[in-house]
Amino acid sequence: MKRFYLLISLAALIFSACTQTTSSDDSNSQPSNEIFPRMDEVTDKYEAELYYNYVLLDYFYLYGHLRNELADDYKVYLGKESDNDNFSKGYCTSDYYDVCYMYGQLRDPFTQYFDPEVAPQVLASIFETQTIRGIGAEVEEITDSTSHYLRFSDIYPGSPAEKAGLQIGDIVVQIDGLSISTTSNFDAMCTGNIGDVIKIVVDRNDEMVVAAVIVDEYNEPSVKLTYQDSIPVIQIKEFVVTSISDSGSYGEFLTALKKTEGAKSTIIDLRGNPGGETRQCNGITAELLSKGDTITIDIEAHLDSVFEGRNIRYIQKMDTITYTVTADGLGKNRYYVFMADTASASCAELMLSALTTNRSTPVVGQLTYGKQIGQIFDSTLYGGLALITALQGFDKNWESFHDLGIVPDYEIDVPEEQMAKAIELAKNASEKRTAGYGTKRLNHFSKTGTQVQEGKIPTLKDLKPRLRKAKFF
Repeated sequence: MKRFYLLISLAALIFSACTQTTSSDDSNSQPSNEIFPRMDEVTDKYEAELYYNYVLLDYFYLYGHLRNELADDYKVYLGKESDNDNFSKGYCTSDYYDVCYMYGQLRDPFTQYFDPEVAPQVLASIFETQTIRGIGAEVEEITDSTSHYLRFSDIYPGSPAEKAGLQIGDIVVQIDGLSISTTSNFDAMCTGNIGDVIKIVVDRNDEMVVAAVIVDEYNEPSVKLTYQDSIPVIQIKEFVVTSISDSGSYGEFLTALKKTEGAKSTIIDLRGNPGGETRQCNGITAELLSKGDTITIDIEAHLDSVFEGRNIRYIQKMDTITYTVTADGLGKNRYYVFMADTASASCAELMLSALTTNRSTPVVGQLTYGKQIGQIFDSTLYGGLALITALQGFDKNWESFHDLGIVPDYEIDVPEEQMAKAIELAKNASEKRTAGYGTKRLNHFSKTGTQVQEGKIPTLKDLKPRLRKAKFF
């Protein structure tokens, strides 16, 4: 069972699941009898799916035993139907109602089950950017004293536009024989069916160049590089494994860093970034830090085994894992200003936390979402998807922004004013962070309703390594 940690906001996950599609192999190998000892007792596939998910929660759900949220026997949930609309509509069909009921009893809203009808779409939304049909280029409108024209401001790597030879800085002369001067007309002319050929004439250094661009599908970029008053601005929209780059968000970010090599200051824009896959955001974060810096300290629930005589019993164990930078990052010598807002969450906040604690990097914008827990995903026995909260993170000082958010040094609500302040700080390149984490609970992490048991967000003391039903550390 391969699992990866995710740090992503719930709202973004639900939205993405509704807008993206992918295909996946629904077949799974049969579970081990040692890890799933009661599987032989199961009478049908639906009960098997319930039991399989129960065992996943038993081993990996961070709060299952800390807050006694999980029953001692999976049969407590057998045949039960949830009255929670979020779990009876959209995520589950009637076939898996008791699995949905079980997940509905848990207080953590990020621990969810998606049945085989929706699991492929959700899985795609987690690891891939949106698939777009077009040419893979952006233009900007330029107005000078004598003319108004379009200029290519971005050509996506591996896109149809790049394959056709178009370059950043090319001036659009004609598209399919028509003169185009607005971005809306450009967008309208550069769409079509896969395989359509669009003839684009550009002015490149006073030489006319003709490009035959073939419309195709491609993954949207997750990183965008622009300039504001000569200051590089690198926007990270999300942290994904599959994007326009073969190396995902990390590959795109590395390209942006190399393109701006030599810049004294850089703005990193994380506004609206919901998070994503941890290896991507850890890799990106490490490129801005020095060898030995701490990115995050995680307390993670995982599967462990203990000997009972000659028999092995599998149990949940908590381990503390520190993620440190193993080599100096490519961008470690620059001055950075970060931008964030209320939709900056999870991996975006992990990056903010690492840079503010290690380098005192200033932050402009709004109080962030405050999510410092992570989820594993598992493709279940019959093609469903389990998303289970299995870790809580802390910064290098063992402090947490979970359900508190990260406070900006300059709290500004208007996006244009946020950028103006970030540019000012980047130009001066001297401001150090003085703010910290929030002090009031944001209450983003408890479901409400009659099914929910009382409890609390675990503190560091609560999360000390422990085992269920075993005095073993």
